[in-house]
Amino acid sequence: MLQVLFAADARQQDPLEALEFLESHFHGDDDEELKLHRVMKDFARQLVAAVSKDQAIIDGLISKLSHNWKLYRINRVDRNILRMAIAEMTSFPEIPGRVVLNEAIEIGKKYGAENSAAFINGILDRIHMLEPRPRSTEELQKSLTELDQNSSTD
Repeated sequence: MLQVLFAADARQQDPLEALEFLESHFHGDDDEELKLHRVMKDFARQLVAAVSKDQAIIDGLISKLSHNWKLYRINRVDRNILRMAIAEMTSFPEIPGRVVLNEAIEIGKKYGAENSAAFINGILDRIHMLEPRPRSTEELQKSLTELDQNSSTD
């Protein structure tokens, strides 16, 4: 999934278009695919679709939460890990937020820069702490705005 989002970001392309391109060029024989592999492909498609649908809002949230960093200054790997994790947190309520957070941090450690894990944790932890858990990017945006307003009036 990260590879698809990274490719879409690099090509300035919609993530679903990048997924379709990659699937068409790296498609295996359906008879040889395991059921688990198909389930993973279905989940990947749903997650990429969630990022595609809400990317403008997700990017705005990343910009808001990454104080003093413009979106384009965040390295491409970190930016796409954050996109993926925020979409997962808001579009897949059956996946525990702690699992999403930990997976994103581990992916950042593996594929990101030296400080990627800490940067990703700092942004996603703020989302993870929200109660109740936002069930859409719009709801997340509203919750963060209310939180900021409440903290500025204190």
